Amino acid sequence: MGDIYNILAWAGSTIYQKNDIVTNGGYFYYATVGHTSTANFNNDLNSGLWQGTLTYNGVTKSYFGWSPSYGYNLDVKPLVKTIKFGDGYAVDQADGINNILLKLNLSFNQRDLAEYTAILHFLHSRAGSEQFFFIPPQPYGVVKKFVCQDFHPKQDFYENYSIDCVFEERV
Repeated sequence: MGDIYNILAWAGSTIYQKNDIVTNGGYFYYATVGHTSTANFNNDLNSGLWQGTLTYNGVTKSYFGWSPSYGYNLDVKPLVKTIKFGDGYAVDQADGINNILLKLNLSFNQRDLAEYTAILHFLHSRAGSEQFFFIPPQPYGVVKKFVCQDFHPKQDFYENYSIDCVFEERV
């Protein structure tokens, strides 16, 4: 495990540790477990040894697969248009088809340096503008597109790191 800037291409017959980062086919991938790679990346990917992309409804995007710590917060503020008439009468109407988008305040606490580095690499690589797939905690547990424009990494103790971030749903 190095840093978030110098990522090597995936190579066959190589020993990888959990949360090691590689590049392959224009995407970044993160090892889900320690393993020795086979001769074919797709075999390793299909075996669940790597995470990093997800194809959903025919669209392939980067995929954030780490589980947040317990105690997430969710901001819900439906977009509503209000039409006001005389005498205090008003009518409220949903503003658009997708007027309730999730805004998740997530924490990733007590992570080791390898996982911390992998999560930070993922967030830095999206640069706050690239959408990615994420499955939010229940009861919202379906694949949705998000961006992360606000994240705060910190070192709590030796070999103990945390990241607080905000995932905002995009349509």
